[in-house]
Amino acid sequence: MVVLARIDQRLIHGIVVNRVAPAFKVKRFMVVDDLLCDNEAIKASMRMAKPAGTGVSVISVDTAVANFATGKYDGQNVLVLVKEPETLIRLIDGGVQIPKVDLGIIFNEQGREPVTKFIGLNDKERADLEVIKSRGVPVVIQYVPTDEEQPF
Repeated sequence: MVVLARIDQRLIHGIVVNRVAPAFKVKRFMVVDDLLCDNEAIKASMRMAKPAGTGVSVISVDTAVANFATGKYDGQNVLVLVKEPETLIRLIDGGVQIPKVDLGIIFNEQGREPVTKFIGLNDKERADLEVIKSRGVPVVIQYVPTDEEQPF
């Protein structure tokens, strides 16, 4: 079951591994990205970044939807990591239950405007986050679990 979805362009990195994962008792890191899922070098680096005793998947949206539908991750606390909100909309539309979305690090580049010190968003990303909220999924800003959660 998904315990949290995080939009973070760095995907699996120190804060996610050392702070977020323990707070949510994560047993599987799931990077969902239609491009990265075919990049063996990226997949290998993600496997090396995960802590011992946890699993990692670097898969496409369609594979994630199919795997959740068949119960492949039942009994596992799954942290879903994506680079953009649109991916989460596709997962939600595919029936994946997302309890909450956390905005991690989204670089202020490529036409994005700063929202916080660590987050920049463009108009499409803002609109996609509103779609996620309209589906009943809270969207929050919480860099690390000990920070106070702020609604987006």
